Amino acid sequence: MTEILLFISATIPSSVHCRSETAGTFTNEWKILGHDNDKTVIQDQYKGLWMECSVDSSSVVHCTSYNSLLHQTYEIQLGRAIMIVSIVFSSLAALVAISGLKCTRCIEENEKLKDSAAFLGGILSVCGGLFALGITSWFIYDIVDVFFQNDTEKERYVVGRSLIGAFVASVLCLFGGILLCACSVTHLQSNKILSKHPVSMNPGKDYV
Repeated sequence: MTEILLFISATIPSSVHCRSETAGTFTNEWKILGHDNDKTVIQDQYKGLWMECSVDSSSVVHCTSYNSLLHQTYEIQLGRAIMIVSIVFSSLAALVAISGLKCTRCIEENEKLKDSAAFLGGILSVCGGLFALGITSWFIYDIVDVFFQNDTEKERYVVGRSLIGAFVASVLCLFGGILLCACSVTHLQSNKILSKHPVSMNPGKDYV
């Protein structure tokens, strides 16, 4: 029972990461215009990977989409590509890991194959988490670096909620993938030990 709970606990972060990262990728609050004095966030202008929006004095939102795929900055192009790759890896990780859970009927006739599927799901989850963690950390560092370098400007961008959400989701995905790999490897090794040293069902018959 404890083993099943560990596998489920390791699989949940991958599923949560996939949804959170998708929301973080396609929402627009990666950079928000901040106030120079008290650093409080004023949501009158914010930017994402796909569009930038502004709010006028009457609270009407005006958004401009980045229609061109090629005529964008390399940060936008790289951010889009890596986040989409991370979402694909995380989606595959969730599907493969679920098939490797002990409480599911997928490939239940082969326990070794289920452990291998769980391990593969963990590897995919780690890859997806690393991709997202790398690009979100780079974006956060760039925003913070520009913020403190341009301390004379009145309008400076700060880290937005979408970027923070994607960063947290990537950490969860990485943690879940490592935990899933550890659980599956431990179970595989325990099965190998049992196969090499089988336990007799009738220990009394082993003696003369």
